[in-house]
Amino acid sequence: MNTNTLNFKTMKINFLNTKIMKTTKYFLTAILCLTVLASCSDDDDGGNIGEPNEEEVITDVTLTFINDADVTDIVELKSVDSDGDDGPLAPTVTVTGNFTVGATYTATVDVYNSIEDEDITVEITDEEPDEHFFIYTINGLDMTFARSTNDVVRADGNKLGFETTWTANTAGTGDITIQLFHESESVNDDNEFGTQTGGSTDINVTYEDVEIQ
Repeated sequence: MNTNTLNFKTMKINFLNTKIMKTTKYFLTAILCLTVLASCSDDDDGGNIGEPNEEEVITDVTLTFINDADVTDIVELKSVDSDGDDGPLAPTVTVTGNFTVGATYTATVDVYNSIEDEDITVEITDEEPDEHFFIYTINGLDMTFARSTNDVVRADGNKLGFETTWTANTAGTGDITIQLFHESESVNDDNEFGTQTGGSTDINVTYEDVEIQ
């Protein structure tokens, strides 16, 4: 074998080795990129600490008032939205019973998801009270309102508004509105009815034609 033939074969082998090395490098780079993308996709799918909880579906909101001096004197304000907030069906709002002039009532809130048969009240009062806050509004009714001494107290010292006290002062007809806010930037119960900023609204229901007799 002459020297030229040997040099040609050597050059050919070197060329093939270089091509194989480049191909291997590109292949490994592609695998690395795919791994990084998959990792990023996993992170986006959830599991990060501090992510907000998925918004709950709420179908039923019930305010039950029991006369402190007569447990048979009960007023119930109920809203039922059978397909949830995003559904086409309008909620059904009912008022059962009348307040008695001069009587004081203790009220509690029941929040329920009938679509998934889930009691949302427990989540609000026991599991996530610091992420929730009830606000009340009274229109056209002469009533004294306060957050009960037995109400759930948030970590910031504000009362949640789950248990409240209402005194019916004089006869009349009006409206009661209940709102539930989620992850507000700030809340304040100084005026009893409650104020807040930021966050989202989980509940906003007005019960009309409430009577004091």
